[in-house]
Amino acid sequence: MRAVIADLSIPRFLAVRAVGRWLPPAALVRLSPLRLVEVPEPVLPGPEWVAVRVRLAGICGSDLHLVHQDVSPSASVYASFPFVVGHENVGAVAAAGPAAGVAPGQRVVVEPLLPCLPRGFDAPCPACRRGDYNLCERFAEGRLPAGFGQGFCRDVGGAWGEVMVAHRSQLVPVPDALPDEHAVFAEPLACAVHAVLRHVPDAAGTVLVIGAGAMGLATVAALRALRPAARIVAVARYPHQAALAAHLGAHQVLTSRGRALYDQVAGLVGARVLQPLLGRPLLTGGADVTLECAGTGRALDDALRLTRAGGAVVCVGIAFAPRGVDWTPLYLREVRVVGTSYYAAERVGARTVRAIELAVELLAAGRVDLRPLVTHRFPLRHVASALATALDKRGRRAVKVLLEPAG
Repeated sequence: MRAVIADLSIPRFLAVRAVGRWLPPAALVRLSPLRLVEVPEPVLPGPEWVAVRVRLAGICGSDLHLVHQDVSPSASVYASFPFVVGHENVGAVAAAGPAAGVAPGQRVVVEPLLPCLPRGFDAPCPACRRGDYNLCERFAEGRLPAGFGQGFCRDVGGAWGEVMVAHRSQLVPVPDALPDEHAVFAEPLACAVHAVLRHVPDAAGTVLVIGAGAMGLATVAALRALRPAARIVAVARYPHQAALAAHLGAHQVLTSRGRALYDQVAGLVGARVLQPLLGRPLLTGGADVTLECAGTGRALDDALRLTRAGGAVVCVGIAFAPRGVDWTPLYLREVRVVGTSYYAAERVGARTVRAIELAVELLAAGRVDLRPLVTHRFPLRHVASALATALDKRGRRAVKVLLEPAG
């Protein structure tokens, strides 16, 4: 089958790190460790597993970090090379083991995480036992090679291949009325759902969302659906992102940068802008919670400065080893900083539900519609063009780029 693999080598990693930032998108893609190749279809690891033929896959910000090679080497302990890239998916069961409990033809979203249960542990680790399987202690152990999940684990495939395999515990059925173009957003929406439910209280006040790429926009939509009392202020870099943020429910959308952004946020929340002897401003007052979704050092530094004393900064974007961050607000104003990783079991009202199941429910009920985020679609054979497009957010106005593995 055709698949896009990442086969990291230290020389290529260093080469991309050295010159990648100056290359145009197409040249950067050629230099990256991602390659479209022919590989064998993955085999079922056991009777509770299924083969899923991928119908649509998304290009995620973490996938683009593979192109840039700006990931921290620390993350490699939870990966096994070469792996098939991609974790945002919707597909159909092509074959099922005798204990899988699902029939071929069923449309599904695969929750890509591979915690204790898919790895063959009958006794779950403490994190999995309490429902925080995104924090599983065994992502590098068990009957599977190391890897958080699809898109990082050598033997299970990924969404940028024609077929991947999944444990029955990973399957989320897709309702018949939910089209593939909608269901493919279940995985990124689940990330936003987890961040909002875990870290944004019901009486949140003003919530600042920095970054209006696909993850930031999904976060705006999740806030609107799950925290309707919150005042949502989004910060977007480009006009097309700003329009989508407003469409998805942001009450105010700001496109300024630098001092002008600080003045605007201060005006909205009744804060004051203070200018130090050197460097960037700081607010006294500010947002109650800031969700940093851009995944850059500059955005994280802004988040710390724009959040009120005692407030919280939630790192939703992936800022690997961010540069240029002044951590002074942590001790000067006791701003709390917390990371968020994937998704887990969430408490919603009187029930406990997996975030990805709740995401499918929100999509199916029409409470969240992320289809306007789709700006481009490419067959898998044109993955190089798809990646170059996804990297060019300004020139190509790219937000969510989809791949069709069968194309």
